[in-house]
Amino acid sequence: MIDPFDDFHQAFTAAVHNPGALLFTASAITDAGSTFTRIFSSHPDVYPIGGTKSVKEYSDPQWVTEVIVNQRPFLGPDKRALRRFFGDSATIERLGCGAIVNVPVVADGSTIGTMNFVAAEGSYDQQSVEGAAVIAHRSVTLFADRSGDR
Repeated sequence: MIDPFDDFHQAFTAAVHNPGALLFTASAITDAGSTFTRIFSSHPDVYPIGGTKSVKEYSDPQWVTEVIVNQRPFLGPDKRALRRFFGDSATIERLGCGAIVNVPVVADGSTIGTMNFVAAEGSYDQQSVEGAAVIAHRSVTLFADRSGDR
């Protein structure tokens, strides 16, 4: 069994190591599944903790189906993918990033949040996704009290 992280700072430290992350956020799914609420950010000045995004209005339906419904990680290896799926791609690019991995956080069969790893364009591949998935798995308990009203 893999040891869970004690806090998000441990998860961020692991993320910097593997798969690598210039930006790292964690978002709980709240409001009966209609909202993402940010519960950790490596850049709180740009992406503050407590910030919210509507699941339907903000996210591409294909991304929602893949990550939230089907519980599969999403790999956006380049700026083209970033721009297609994320309305805040310009902000992400200003941080020097152009690739993203989003991993669903799943507890008792339900998606309770996502962990979001963002780095320079071309930084991520399938091996990166696997490393990110391990971090998400080790972080499930950190979401437990924060993903209310699922």
